[in-house]
Amino acid sequence: MNNNEREALIAAFNELLAAERAGAQVAAASLKEVQSEAQRSVLQQIHRGEADSCRRLRDCLLQMGAEPTRERGAFYEKCMAIPDLVERLKLVDRGQQWVIRKLEALLPQLGDPRLREEMEAVLVTHRDNSHDYAARAGLL
Repeated sequence: MNNNEREALIAAFNELLAAERAGAQVAAASLKEVQSEAQRSVLQQIHRGEADSCRRLRDCLLQMGAEPTRERGAFYEKCMAIPDLVERLKLVDRGQQWVIRKLEALLPQLGDPRLREEMEAVLVTHRDNSHDYAARAGLL
């Protein structure tokens, strides 16, 4: 991997890390507003997945010798501006889909087996979360 490719990968990982941090914080804040067990279950699952994804991205950045961002993505403000929790959850799922698309584009560029393994795990988490949200959407 040349220096330009490395810098682009670091930027992509930091962008994802900021987005994951925002998602984790949205899920945590939204848990205070749940009105059903279905909402609680979905938000807890999302929170666990986002927190785990943050850890994985941070570890990958450190492995690359890069400084992980401490920023929170603008997604947090966008989500929390939606007062209706059901509508907010729809946007959270669109965020899951965004991460899926980003990772699907990024994975072919990853030659390092550890980075690839970590990002594949993040991808599976987001696919599972989105699938589970879709399966429960009518119950929320």
